[in-house]
Amino acid sequence: MKLSRRQILAGSASIAAFAASQPRMTSAATHDTRAWRQYVRSGRGQIHLWMAEPKDGPGDLTPLVCMHQSPTSGAYYKEFQAVMAADRLVISPDTPGYGGSDAPTSIPTMEDYGRAVADGLENLGFGSGGKGPIDILGFHTGNFVAMEIARQRPGLVRRMVMPGIPYYPADEREAKRVQYAQPRPYFTDPDYMARSYMSGVYNRDAGVSKERHLEMFVERLRAGTKSHYGFDAVFRYDPEPILRGLKQPVLLPILNETLAEPTRNAGQMIENKTFVDLMDLDGWAWFTAPERIAAVVRPFLDEA
Repeated sequence: MKLSRRQILAGSASIAAFAASQPRMTSAATHDTRAWRQYVRSGRGQIHLWMAEPKDGPGDLTPLVCMHQSPTSGAYYKEFQAVMAADRLVISPDTPGYGGSDAPTSIPTMEDYGRAVADGLENLGFGSGGKGPIDILGFHTGNFVAMEIARQRPGLVRRMVMPGIPYYPADEREAKRVQYAQPRPYFTDPDYMARSYMSGVYNRDAGVSKERHLEMFVERLRAGTKSHYGFDAVFRYDPEPILRGLKQPVLLPILNETLAEPTRNAGQMIENKTFVDLMDLDGWAWFTAPERIAAVVRPFLDEA
């Protein structure tokens, strides 16, 4: 049966509303963990956090913070978080304007994103004056947020994991910004939502359940008319001096996805790095093979 545009729009709106109202389902129980959510204050309002740790407590291992890509949220890491939280506290923040975090009142820079999340982590008690440092992992936009946190608060970050770095030379960034950092046409293109639902949920597979695709579809919608802010910050950012200045040990897993080559290029500028080839895994591995990613991340974080 062929669905009309009106049916698709009506159906996707009602399904999205239903999905957003449901409690978060996790596989954490499989790994004997407990998961919860909370908020923390920052210089840009409240930041929403997805939290998970072993049921008997986090132990002495350094907590891991996972920074998401745009325009999703910390819910992106649900499967990976459940695996990593088997032996440590794992925190997946929603950057300002995404997920449940307060939206910025003006277009933020990458420095703004990094400062807001760093403030939140310090308000949780982490840092040299409190519970000690955190380890941090990013993906796409999340890597630049992680880099800014490390630049601004070097004592806050112990080790870094950086798959999927959105690094492009300076002469390519503006074209990328024009291509990707545009407001979504919610009010000018009546077919946009239908196309997004069809490509993102209805016709999507990638070895991921329809329910999980729907959850991420809803998370993307939550950013509303400001969903492009993260892309704008990425392509206005000059990462080269930051990459060259990183002093933390950095793990660079190379996944078979659009930023594999940019990650290799960015890695050449990092002083203390380790490349790991995961080219048999695509960008959906966070959902479909979290144990495989954790198998290279956990030993790196546990070295020191």
